[in-house]
Parts: sequence; structure tokens; C-alpha cells
Amino acid sequence: MKNLSGRSVNGTTDNMMMPAGRARVLITGACRGVGRACAEEFSLRGAELVLADNDVSELGELAKRLGGVGRYCDVASEASVTVFAAEIMARFPALDVIINAAGGGYERTLGMYRVSRALLPALRKGDLHNLLLNIPPAEEDAATAIFPYASSQQAFQRLCSALAAETRGSSVRVLIGCSQAQHIFEVLPDRNAAHSGAAAFVPHHDNVDEGGLAADIAALLDQAGHSSKSARKAG
Repeated sequence: MKNLSGRSVNGTTDNMMMPAGRARVLITGACRGVGRACAEEFSLRGAELVLADNDVSELGELAKRLGGVGRYCDVASEASVTVFAAEIMARFPALDVIINAAGGGYERTLGMYRVSRALLPALRKGDLHNLLLNIPPAEEDAATAIFPYASSQQAFQRLCSALAAETRGSSVRVLIGCSQAQHIFEVLPDRNAAHSGAAAFVPHHDNVDEGGLAADIAALLDQAGHSSKSARKAG
């Protein structure tokens, strides 16, 4: 398979068959930071991984080690996201979890929105969880001279709120995972909201680290699974 730049992603596993009940998780920015920590955590939990990054060499190695599928995507490029999303939805019509952790500053904000909007049809078809989890840019990124507002957490939260409004009434949950505050928030479905909503899950860690946040994000699947079982029993 060729990526947008014409380079092959080597070392990836393209096994389309998966055991029933196995969550399919797509992660952008999978080669570093919170994205990599999430990839490793979900791999330990037996999820089927679809990993995206613009570092083709490292992506291939990571995908091979974790038994996932690696795909090139530059979230700063709308054209790259369009090609990436078309291929993903052709090969994976349904996704259970999308984690946006690619880029920095305004690229993180705009990339999150591009990827989310492009892949919402697949997320809506997910059978297990339907979680859209977005990692905001660092606070210091707001001082960048290029698109300073788009680099801010406020802009990030507003676009997440727009996504929550777009998915209102569906099974999709839009969440923000803050690595600095070590909180995960469920976003209010309000296109004009400036802040995320009440905390859906508030972890407690003595040490703030990316691995801890990744574990908390993965734990949301257990939480969602219990909720689904309860709903089926009630019905």
C-alpha cells in the first residue's frame, strides 16, 4: 500500500479478520507521546490497532511490534487526511475508538477536527464503544506566532463541542483527555461552548505521566462495556 507521498509502509500487519468482541482502535500520532502510550496500552488489552503517523519508518516498526496496521497520515495536510480516511473506511468500515494525538499547536487542533469529521461515519458504525477521544495541544503552544488562536486549548475545545453537537442523538461520545491535568472530560454538545463539560472520568495519580493517562483512556472501554451490559439487562 502506498501513502500520499508514494512511500510504502513496511512491516505492518493487514489481517482483516478479528475475534468477535475485540475493539478496533484508531490512533493518530501513534509514534510518540500520548499516542504511543495509548497504542501500547490498548495492545496489552487485546484491541485491534490502526496506527497513523507521518513518521513512516518508526510507524512500521511500532505496528509490527504491536501487531497492528500502520498507515501514513500528515494531519497538517487536508489532502493527506482525505486520502487516509478514504483508505481506512474502505478497509475498516467500522471503528470503535478514535484517539487524536497527532501534531502540535494549531496542527493538533485542525488535524483533530479534520480526522474526526472524515472518520465519523466509521465511528458511528462501531459495535462496541463509539468513543472519540481528543488530546489537546500543550498550553505553551498557544504562544506560537502561527495561528495563535488555533493553537489554544479554547479553540480545541470549541471544535470538540462542534463535533459533540454534530453527533448529538447518536451513540458517539466526544471526550477530551488532558495529559497535564490528568483528566478526561466528556464534551457538551454546544457549537458555541468555550469549555468542555463535566468530567466523565476523573483519575487520581500521584505522578502525571502519559502512561497513566493512556491507562485511564483504555479503562473507558471497560466502563463502556459495563454500561452496555447493564442496558441489555434492563431491556
